[in-house]
Amino acid sequence: MNELLTGAVPALPLRFFAEISAIPRASLHEEQIADYLVRFAAEHGLWCYRDASHNVLIRKSGSAGRESEPPLLLQAHTDMVAEVRFGRVHDFLREGVTLVREGNILHADGTTLGADNGLGVALMLAVLARDDLSHPPLECLFTAAEEIGLVGAAAFDYTQVRARRMINFDAADERMIITGCCGGIRSDLTVPCTWERADAKGLHLTLTGLCGGHSGEDIHSGRANALAVMGKILAALRGVTDFRLSWLSGGDKTNAIPRSCEAILLPRDLSAAEQVLIAQASALEALAPSPKDAARTLAVVREPITRVMSQRDTDAALAVLAARNGVFYWKEEGKLPDTSRNLARVRTEDGALAFAFSSRSPRDARLEECVADLDALAARVGGVTRHYARYPGWESAADSPLSRAWQDAWHATTGRDIGRTVIHAGLECGIIASRLAGLDVISVGSNAHDLHTPRECAELDSFARVYDTLCACLGQM
Repeated sequence: MNELLTGAVPALPLRFFAEISAIPRASLHEEQIADYLVRFAAEHGLWCYRDASHNVLIRKSGSAGRESEPPLLLQAHTDMVAEVRFGRVHDFLREGVTLVREGNILHADGTTLGADNGLGVALMLAVLARDDLSHPPLECLFTAAEEIGLVGAAAFDYTQVRARRMINFDAADERMIITGCCGGIRSDLTVPCTWERADAKGLHLTLTGLCGGHSGEDIHSGRANALAVMGKILAALRGVTDFRLSWLSGGDKTNAIPRSCEAILLPRDLSAAEQVLIAQASALEALAPSPKDAARTLAVVREPITRVMSQRDTDAALAVLAARNGVFYWKEEGKLPDTSRNLARVRTEDGALAFAFSSRSPRDARLEECVADLDALAARVGGVTRHYARYPGWESAADSPLSRAWQDAWHATTGRDIGRTVIHAGLECGIIASRLAGLDVISVGSNAHDLHTPRECAELDSFARVYDTLCACLGQM
């Protein structure tokens, strides 16, 4: 085990988490983690199936006397969101993450931790590795490319699965059993650009220090979106002097609230522009009011400009940055989002500005509204859209047999009660339930925070409680 985890509990699943943390496993690059899982199955004498998408299914017979019971499917995804702290360099294609332990808290050194969903993978491996547990026949499905639109789960051949009850481990709150989630869709909006030569001093704006977050679970928490904030800054500048953009870049993963954004521009009045932007830098708290965004900064530096976009393209960029973002509709009780959209990324490419969005809703009609809204925006600014990676929502009976089994095991293990909830994030449960008729499915997990950001961390004592609950649940179901 990684030395920093020596003496930490639960020892066995943490050993596996340390091992997989050393493996590069960014989305669409799961070859090495799939190789690891295949080797694990061979070393433990377990049946294993791997498909072309690097999904892996491992089967384990029921313990003595339980071989003929109905099988149980355990499921987690192997990929992780690859985010790095601004100013740091990390090659997620060749490097794993470096774990850092501070008492009960586990995080990574300057990158996302990969607790989402590495902790779930580690739980499943620990159960498969043990010979002293009482359990029904187990089918453990490790899916790939979840973080970019549930791609692996959508591609898997479910005729390989016999179970009609499933525990997913992609939750991040031990106090809740998840019994439903949103559907979602990803969208690209591309605006063709015309470039003109320039030879003048311009301004390079660098907005950093926003905390970001999960674009589903944190979309209603007041965390600022760096692209939307940059749009407001540029709109304030437009009120004083005209300018044209030379370059625009920000955000990264479509399921993460963007933490930074950069723009290079050529203003008509350089001095006036600097004064406005310095004032904006001093007033950032009003644009990013969340306490978690307290490290926010806007740097303004003069820089030579050799080319600029046309005025029309600059106007188009500002229109997209000002697009409707965040929560569109709330649930009836008014505390949780029903429908939302995240403006996730912008890149300046040869001949175009490329924007990326993710939309979420449990209602198909409202997802269609998000699609139509982006199509209309593209038409106004002379752009084109592409909508892809659509996945279904899901909702199970809150008091299903599997939900009751976890509730009873949690209470027996901790002495505490547990709630049930439907979340705004997307889970693979929806896809899997749509492919396995009559599936009883829940999602559970241990406490983790600031997912999809370099601030991501996990509580070790919570992880131990969930592991103990899983073992108890397997024994009593």
